[in-house]
Amino acid sequence: MIKHLVIFILLAFNNLSAETLLLKNATIYTGESDSALQGYDILIDNGIIVSIKEEVTESADVTTNLEEKIITAGLIAPFSQMGLVEIGMIQETRDDNSDLYSAGFSITQAFNPSSTLIPYNLNGGVTSSISAPSGSGLFSGLGSSFSLSGENNSLITKDLALYASLGAGEGSKAANLLLMEDTFELARKYDPNSNELQNYSLPNSIKYSKRDLLAVKRVIDKEIPLVISADRASDILTLIRFAQEQDIELILKGASEGWMVSKQLSESDIPVILSPINNLPSSFDRLGSRLENASLLNKAGVRILISSDRWETHNAYLSRQGAGIAVAYGLPWHEALKALTLNVADIFDIPNRGSISTGNIADLVVWDSDPLEVTAFAEKVYISGKLMSTQTRSKLLKDRYLNID
Repeated sequence: MIKHLVIFILLAFNNLSAETLLLKNATIYTGESDSALQGYDILIDNGIIVSIKEEVTESADVTTNLEEKIITAGLIAPFSQMGLVEIGMIQETRDDNSDLYSAGFSITQAFNPSSTLIPYNLNGGVTSSISAPSGSGLFSGLGSSFSLSGENNSLITKDLALYASLGAGEGSKAANLLLMEDTFELARKYDPNSNELQNYSLPNSIKYSKRDLLAVKRVIDKEIPLVISADRASDILTLIRFAQEQDIELILKGASEGWMVSKQLSESDIPVILSPINNLPSSFDRLGSRLENASLLNKAGVRILISSDRWETHNAYLSRQGAGIAVAYGLPWHEALKALTLNVADIFDIPNRGSISTGNIADLVVWDSDPLEVTAFAEKVYISGKLMSTQTRSKLLKDRYLNID
């Protein structure tokens, strides 16, 4: 009797969680088209978009009239330490780096779906994030993509890219590039079935574990891309040659002077993660920074993704402000939206996200006005068709201390 009752309750719960949702009369920017679908309906079943029509006639458990409000796919943060860092200056709140592993360091098990930074960015329209490790060495480790639903099963794709930096640590970038070349040679020769780890005359201070070498082999085998930070035009050209020689998939992060070598980037089909909000030369590698960078790269045929740079974790939602600045300096509006959504999903191979189309997961944001305007706000945020709470720690503190009699 008790067993049958438990089964009944579980079935009832599943039926409740699998309700259908109908969003009516929306102005839909799908992310795949240059123009909007005006006055269209979206039917969602069990968290999946099943129909997009001018008039959906099927009934639904919940129907919401959006009154022609703008709706887009949820924004995807292409680079952050979200879920890994709470307070940057307090090491005890950071799970984004390791002294034990380098390339093989995976942050997947450290992700905290209850991080206070998640609802804060969720309120800004960010529904998923690629959370990456950080470190001072050549390789910082493997990043993964997560939903910002706040649920324990937030992982979307595990270990989807390897992160590195030529400017890591001390010493010449040339030395770091030579070490990267030697590391790739070692990984090509490494036999995972052998119990022996050979260093093939690497510097004495350089030691790799089995995990590290297996991670590099995944890049060599084109299972995952190598994401590497570089801003200076000459460094970008060096990395283009490196990627061609190694026959690997490369994604550049930063690329402040990317516009100078946009032709080479386009011909090599290397995407870039930009922060259009930054145009000041904060280092000698960024002397050529300019606000037209995104527009010039897009015009040359380079696929771009937009991040929020140094605010990427606490304020990842500022990526849309950067996208708006890029539009003001020549980037087409629909390309800016793609740089926040579809391009991120495509380039990092995140399935069924990044656009509003049938069969995709219903990660959606309803905006009160143009989402690329700094004054716009996300009125409703859905993840897998579920309406997310707008509550944040900041709002709770405001209510606690400003509403005292």
